[in-house]
Amino acid sequence: EGGVGEAVDAVLDSVVAGVAGHTRHLYDLLGVLPGTTATADLLTAAGATRVDEGLGELLSCRLAVLVESSDRPRRYRLHDVVRAHARLRARALPDERRRAVLRLVVDFYADAAAHGDALVLGDRFRIQPPPGRPLSGLGVRGPLFTGRAEALEWLDAERVNLRSAIRVAADERWYEAVWRLCESLWALYHSRKHLADCVESGFLGIEAAQHEARPDVEVRMRNQVARAAYELGDLDRAEAQLDAAVDLLGPAGDPRLTGVVQESRGLIALARGRSEESPGAAHRRAEEARQHFEHALAANRAVPDPHGIVVQSYNVAQALVAGERWADALDVLDEASETARATGDEPMLPRIDLVRARAFAGAGSLDRAVAAAGAAADAAAGLKQFAKLDEALELLTALADRAEDRPLRAACEDKLTTLRRTMGLRPPAAPTA
Repeated sequence: EGGVGEAVDAVLDSVVAGVAGHTRHLYDLLGVLPGTTATADLLTAAGATRVDEGLGELLSCRLAVLVESSDRPRRYRLHDVVRAHARLRARALPDERRRAVLRLVVDFYADAAAHGDALVLGDRFRIQPPPGRPLSGLGVRGPLFTGRAEALEWLDAERVNLRSAIRVAADERWYEAVWRLCESLWALYHSRKHLADCVESGFLGIEAAQHEARPDVEVRMRNQVARAAYELGDLDRAEAQLDAAVDLLGPAGDPRLTGVVQESRGLIALARGRSEESPGAAHRRAEEARQHFEHALAANRAVPDPHGIVVQSYNVAQALVAGERWADALDVLDEASETARATGDEPMLPRIDLVRARAFAGAGSLDRAVAAAGAAADAAAGLKQFAKLDEALELLTALADRAEDRPLRAACEDKLTTLRRTMGLRPPAAPTA
């Protein structure tokens, strides 16, 4: 095997020796990069020149291939055997040069992910300051992405590279970059439900916060891990993270950090309520959740943080629905949607409509429930919030079934199947007779 590998390396050495100098420099850069794909934007940020020419030569020599992706920039990767050769060459580079390239790459991703987060989730509470470079300064032919949906597609297309950048930053002890990336990637992980990634990067974020002696950052990182664990159904692990976060709240400062922990506690109470067998116990859990969300709402009003106010009002309404207080929930949702529209907080609108649909259904207004769930599905589709779109369609299917509306049910199930295929999920198993 060693003989075959050496022969392949010798062939590749001769191919690389025959390309132009700037192409050879590009090839060596590709050997240093973390992750699996690269764009002209990233390569330029890493110090490459004449990037298009170099990539064209690598393609024509069959060293690199174009990768299909749903976002705008053209993505390239080296063939697997070629990548191993490029990485071998990269190991021979002076350590200082290799680290300088990695620092440029990590900084590019930290700024780009922060811009992506700002577009996807709007004016939410963030610990990190805005990125130093404007979005237009990161792209070779204009901005990397424009608008929420494009930003989310870019983050998803870069997911493996971003995860690798976090690991590199942790290995190199660039702790601020680690937690900045982790904070920004909540926009991707929460929207597309990459929950295992959220846990993995979150633990690196916790370590980075501890190295930096940043209790505020550690609270945020632990809360992100808790939220991923909650969505994975591991409520005990989620609560353990929140308990550790609570101990840090005194020195952490911003009241919204108390708010995010209270929000997560409320979500866990709602989840525990769903597994209660008696209605009385479920209602007690709903009331417990409502109180946590009211505390979170008060923390956001104290700032004031309009997005936080909308999110926690939406959560209060979820708890009211769980407690079967339909009319109260609808009042809270009306106020939340009014604030969301006034402040341009579009990503919250499908979420609000989903809870509104459940409140209408609980109150027996099935036609209004169907209209609200349909609005949620349309808005989520426009924003490419696939998890919320899936939820909206499932709710529509259940409502159509309850309304004995066979055509609507069939259309919903068809849309659900298509969506699950798009998300790479298996369709639900057919019910057994």
